[in-house]
Amino acid sequence: MLSFLWDFLFPPHCPGCEAYVEKQGQWCSDCIEKMLQVHRLPVELEMQQLITGGVWALGVYEGKLRDLIRNYKYNGKAHLLQGLHSFIEQGLDQLKLQGDMAVPVPLYKDKLKQRGFNQSERLFRQPFANMKIPMAEALERSRDTKPQYGLQARERQDNLKNAFQLNRSCDVQAVQGKEIILVDDIMTTGATLHFCSEALQKAGAKKITAVVIASGRK
Repeated sequence: MLSFLWDFLFPPHCPGCEAYVEKQGQWCSDCIEKMLQVHRLPVELEMQQLITGGVWALGVYEGKLRDLIRNYKYNGKAHLLQGLHSFIEQGLDQLKLQGDMAVPVPLYKDKLKQRGFNQSERLFRQPFANMKIPMAEALERSRDTKPQYGLQARERQDNLKNAFQLNRSCDVQAVQGKEIILVDDIMTTGATLHFCSEALQKAGAKKITAVVIASGRK
């Protein structure tokens, strides 16, 4: 009853084009066909050896998808979450991933306090829960880092080196021998995924696959 009243007062629109759809968060067929572009990202050999399951993007970081991610992440527009969940769920359905757990890229404690939420955790938790894959915040940032935006590739690497470790509240046995799906909202150079995967591998992860909502790489 409440959902019916909500839809009556606030008719559901496609997150991509604002066309009317049947339910909240639903995409129209034209937008989802255009924006859902599941593809494996090209990465350097060293990263391939760390992330043996591949690095996958569900879409391209441009246009409306980029705007949705940025508005949710930086402007706190919570009403966009349903549409992003729907997008992620359809992308994961195409990937058919298998894994013991999903692990979000962590924020440093000060950044987490400032933003109020870890966007990677919040964006992926429900879609993975629907797949019966638990999410574990198994990593933490051991130190603060500069924003990656505006840094050159080498600077990004230096900025994040040794910045991630196994979460001190996480039992090492929870990671050892496990197949892990590492998730983040976007990938630019891949430095963040690289060093997170390195920390997971050191903790004994058996296999790592990475998934991001979008990337500028094609």
